[in-house]
Amino acid sequence: MPRQKVDEQTIIIEALKLFRKKSYFNTSMSDIAEACGLQKGSLYHYFPSKEDLMRKVIKMVHEFFKTNVFSHAYDKSIPPQKRLENLFLAAEKVFLDEEKGNLLGNMGVETSLMAPEFNSLVQRFFLDFFHAVKTIYLDKYGEKIANELAERSVAEIEGSLMFSRVFNDHNYLKNTTKRILNRIDNTAPVKTKPVSKISPKSKAKK
Repeated sequence: MPRQKVDEQTIIIEALKLFRKKSYFNTSMSDIAEACGLQKGSLYHYFPSKEDLMRKVIKMVHEFFKTNVFSHAYDKSIPPQKRLENLFLAAEKVFLDEEKGNLLGNMGVETSLMAPEFNSLVQRFFLDFFHAVKTIYLDKYGEKIANELAERSVAEIEGSLMFSRVFNDHNYLKNTTKRILNRIDNTAPVKTKPVSKISPKSKAKK
């Protein structure tokens, strides 16, 4: 039987799970209502449209990252190397969460490209991500280098998320995290785990 009481936050969380699992475009309001134990008509009392619900989902994920991930960048009591490690390992943990995951990683970009009405919200997330990473690099490098390293780091994370999804191999993201952390640490390159899906030696048969 449908639940008697469901709050807005519960609906947002259930929608996030479905959007990540099925994609925004393949998830219907009926799917969301069923996951929440609601009749479809009751769902519209909370959200007038799927677009409105998606905006709330994006904002919730963004706020979660600001509080639990990006905040590591601004703790000046911790050395920059450790702040960068805390930030990217926290991000990695969320990205690899099979249930909740991160809507604003690769899937968020896909959604914003196909549904421009969400583009500005996704941009704000990545601007905050970039600013947090740049803030850490600025403790060791000048403006230009810090800017370049932050851009490269965020772009590489985005690319590795796509590879992780396409090849169902989390090592793409884990290896990228290790490379990023190594940039601010003047040590020899860290060893990364091999990924078997793509190999430079493998060639297509003629």
